[in-house]
Amino acid sequence: MRKQTFILALLICSPCLSAHAETKNKPQPTTLEQAINLAKEHPRLQTSMLNQDAARASLSAQGSYAYNPELSLELQDRKLNGGGRDTDYYISLSQGIEMGGKVGYRKQVAQAELQQSQYDTQILRLQLVRDVATAFVQLHEADKVLTIRQQQSALYLELYQGVQRQLDVGDANILQANLAASTYAAALSALNLAQQDVTLASNQYYQAVGQFDSQPINTDLPTLDATWQTPNNAYAIALASRPEIKRLQAQTQHADAQADLANASRYVDPTISLMTGREAGEKLLKLGISFPIPLSNNNKGMYQASLAQAQASQSQAVWFKQRLKQDVFAAISNHQSAMRVLKVFTQQTSANNSITLAKKAFDAGELSLEDLVLHINQALDAKLTRLNLTTQAWLARIHLAYTLGHPEYILQGIQQ
Repeated sequence: MRKQTFILALLICSPCLSAHAETKNKPQPTTLEQAINLAKEHPRLQTSMLNQDAARASLSAQGSYAYNPELSLELQDRKLNGGGRDTDYYISLSQGIEMGGKVGYRKQVAQAELQQSQYDTQILRLQLVRDVATAFVQLHEADKVLTIRQQQSALYLELYQGVQRQLDVGDANILQANLAASTYAAALSALNLAQQDVTLASNQYYQAVGQFDSQPINTDLPTLDATWQTPNNAYAIALASRPEIKRLQAQTQHADAQADLANASRYVDPTISLMTGREAGEKLLKLGISFPIPLSNNNKGMYQASLAQAQASQSQAVWFKQRLKQDVFAAISNHQSAMRVLKVFTQQTSANNSITLAKKAFDAGELSLEDLVLHINQALDAKLTRLNLTTQAWLARIHLAYTLGHPEYILQGIQQ
């Protein structure tokens, strides 16, 4: 009885001291909402906005006329038959005329390119919010696992040291000492893996938010409300919200405009010229019009390629909508399943209560050292399982919000 009471005191004090030291050194907590806001300032978004600026400049340039007027002056020094010299001059002005509405088609192409750039930014923003939220939740899990492993290793260290002292005075046997040593070694191994996981998760989080920092953060994750329901018209919401669909529509418009431009380019543009001057003392005036002959390049191939691209874009849009419908149903099913499991598991007895009961039974002489270790491991495994289920539920919520195109759903149905 004296041996069990001594070991029990060590088991009770160790986690308390460890938790107090960790709480004292923890940085200020970072919430999931704050992390999501960081995603909106990602450097990749800044680059995407610059691409939009370039597309706007291109739209402005494509609205200009393709041909500038050309003015030429030609002087010719001529020797007169009767002696002396005279100078002839020729002044000409020419202007190319675009036919077939090419200016309008170029503007349509540039406008579609601008729209694609804008939708690319929306797609990227949605992906970044998903990636940041996912990295934040995974970092939160890694931090919590590390805390559990730290408490576990500290607990088993004290247990190992206590058994060793009891072995020295003959109150424990070698089998108990070996059990305590192997248990502590396993705890150290699990602690090392947990520390590696935190380092990896932290690096992935900072990459997701577009920052380069090695400072640890204290993640603050709210509690999911397992009763939150997905909107009934989820597929219609996804169709109206996912920027990929609008991007494919803009891509089809771009291909159609390119086809129209290529078709218009099959018709040549004339050049009108006016020339005046003086030659041999006589004034000259000439009006002319010229047409290029499209022998080697009639833009027929470009026209056919643009038509094929337009058809491909339409097929991609149809395929994406079909895939999106399946993705929405899968995301809803996955989310509902994760919420059901989370709701059931949160009603179970907590791991701390299980450890407390096991300690009391050990103190009363109802459990051996082997049984105490078994119950502690089972309780910690249950705690890790609950943590993992919480993470899976959050990942299901994040994926659902991304699939529906509404990242604000991530923070709906939570308990602060």
